[in-house]
Amino acid sequence: MYISYIQLANMLNIKKNEIIFLSSDVSLIAYHEIENNSNFDGNIFLNIITEKIGDNGTLILPVYNWGFCKGLPFNYSTTPGKTGYIGNVALKRNDFIRTKHPIYSFVVWGKDKDILYNLNNTNSFGKGTVFQYLIDNQATNIAINVPFNHHYTMCHHVEDYLGVFYRYNKYFKSKYIDEKGCILQRTASMTVRHLELDIGGDASELYNDFLEKGIAYEQQIGSYTISYINIAKSIPIIEYDILYNNAIKQIQINNITAYNIRKDNNMYNIVKNLFSINRSLSGNGNRYTLNYLKENYLGELNIKEYSIKDNPETFDWNTPYEWNINDAYIEDENGNKIVDFKNNNLHILGYSEPVDITIPFSELDKHLYSLENDIDAIPYTTSYYKKRWGFCITHRQREELRKNPDKLYHVVIDSSYNENGSITYGELIINGYEDDEILISTYICHPSMANDNLSGIAAAVAAAKYIYALPERKYTYRIIFIPETIGALIYLKENIEHLKKYTKAGFVLSCIGDDGDYSCVHTPYNNTYTDKIVTHVLKHITDKPKEYSFLERGSDERQFCAPLVNLPVCTLSRTKFGKFKEYHTSNDNLDFVTEIGLGGGLNYIQQCINILENNEYYKIKTVGEPQLGKYGLYPTISQKGSADYTRNLTNIIAYLNGSNSILDIAELLNMHFNSVLNIINKLKENNLIDKCEK
Repeated sequence: MYISYIQLANMLNIKKNEIIFLSSDVSLIAYHEIENNSNFDGNIFLNIITEKIGDNGTLILPVYNWGFCKGLPFNYSTTPGKTGYIGNVALKRNDFIRTKHPIYSFVVWGKDKDILYNLNNTNSFGKGTVFQYLIDNQATNIAINVPFNHHYTMCHHVEDYLGVFYRYNKYFKSKYIDEKGCILQRTASMTVRHLELDIGGDASELYNDFLEKGIAYEQQIGSYTISYINIAKSIPIIEYDILYNNAIKQIQINNITAYNIRKDNNMYNIVKNLFSINRSLSGNGNRYTLNYLKENYLGELNIKEYSIKDNPETFDWNTPYEWNINDAYIEDENGNKIVDFKNNNLHILGYSEPVDITIPFSELDKHLYSLENDIDAIPYTTSYYKKRWGFCITHRQREELRKNPDKLYHVVIDSSYNENGSITYGELIINGYEDDEILISTYICHPSMANDNLSGIAAAVAAAKYIYALPERKYTYRIIFIPETIGALIYLKENIEHLKKYTKAGFVLSCIGDDGDYSCVHTPYNNTYTDKIVTHVLKHITDKPKEYSFLERGSDERQFCAPLVNLPVCTLSRTKFGKFKEYHTSNDNLDFVTEIGLGGGLNYIQQCINILENNEYYKIKTVGEPQLGKYGLYPTISQKGSADYTRNLTNIIAYLNGSNSILDIAELLNMHFNSVLNIINKLKENNLIDKCEK
């Protein structure tokens, strides 16, 4: 039976003065109108609904658009919604007003439209959003021909405030053109799924629960299904479903906590799976490494190619040609391979030129590299800026070969230089709500070095996962995977002014996966915010911190802290490069790096990030000490530890004058940052302190 859209609108169960959140798919309605020689008019449809609601009610329609998440500009006046025709009709009307969020915006008519227009939330789903308004004001969700799975966004609102482990808060930055035409840069956030956890499913059971409990009901008007849901009453059921659904039960059965899911990140697997890949300053091994990270861990990693032809010089350095190698070996007169690159890629002198010759050992010996003080280790040796060829072998093998200096050997190096090639690097930007940035850098240029290379890569990936999982994120994190030295110079060449303007702190991750103690290389004058953070963390994670001055530099802190760059960048290590006997040898292998070592390295980084994200300035509100007892902050029973707690509490209060940060106070009192932060949070809960801008 044909029901016109006008009849449909008039038959909707809408009460006077209601607050209605309307979701609709009118494509079938419009099709039926055409079939019956009529046209669907969205304005007439809206007029009927607003008349039914009346002047003391409110009508809200979604006009979500996710282009902002992809870096596209959001124009308050003209960016259309992607959630249905009716919302875009309302968007063009003067009696509706649009809310301001660049991702989850709404058009609103009626009594509360100014209240909703004045919301200025950054988060898409959380407190202070339109979703919270719908709950607080007993709104009804009406859905016309839209499946529950496709429209009931309230589920994400609940996930947001519950802080579920399978979602994290992701920040997006792009151009924002406001209602006056002013062009701004704006940040917006949205809780999104950890894709690797594969938590999802069919929400139809939840909707059936709504129907069974009388929180929702359906109305059939002709061929159209109309759903009505009491939003406020649906929330407890959604909470229960989220907290006790099958996915979480399964995780609990396997004794896997949310923290472990976030922290594990398969750090050792990254090291293991990339160990055999030949990497250098450039070439296909680097591309493979970055693509592996992108495909398996960091989907938003941007892989970039720096053209050598277009950039023959990078600052004061000649940009090296791209180098690739297919094979390399030394074979004796009987065709036996006595040295084989395919068995261990450390056997080749990095950037060796191609050769195919037969020579006596006396001549071959001039092209061999070994370690007299570690006779069973293969050294890692390179010649980036002067063309030569060579092999690296154990000194024991070399001494054995020297016994027959006239013996002939066939030497093959199947390598190539490409002056039209490029140097490859990776960049990951994780946006926060402030413009200031934290730089995290690691290098990708070493073949088969587990600690001096792959541990930094694994730690950077795990740090990115940790940053993604932060409930809120103050800073933007710029994580780069670059070939050492030339890669840092390339990145500076392309980004130096931005980095100098926005970098708040920075870390180079190097040799961070062994079981040794913890160390750092400081900036040239050891006087930056980064230095202060690293020193604090070191003295609280080990009894034997090793802090090296910039005079013992050796990784990319050299470039980031150079005089005309002067970024606040320290290098974080377990055992510092050059300070362990396995360094730059085949003994820096999968046995030297451990899961425990990598976990400790990640903890080192996480503690630095924790300070960056939480270090604020506060001022006590009371004149004189507050009376702690009336706030429940003073122990009423004296027991072991209570005096220390009280003393720490009153000492912290004594320094809350607005000019000391949490880190300042922790250093003054020789306390761990988190211990001070916990007390600060208790003072905040009791409204005893105010945050100060600094």
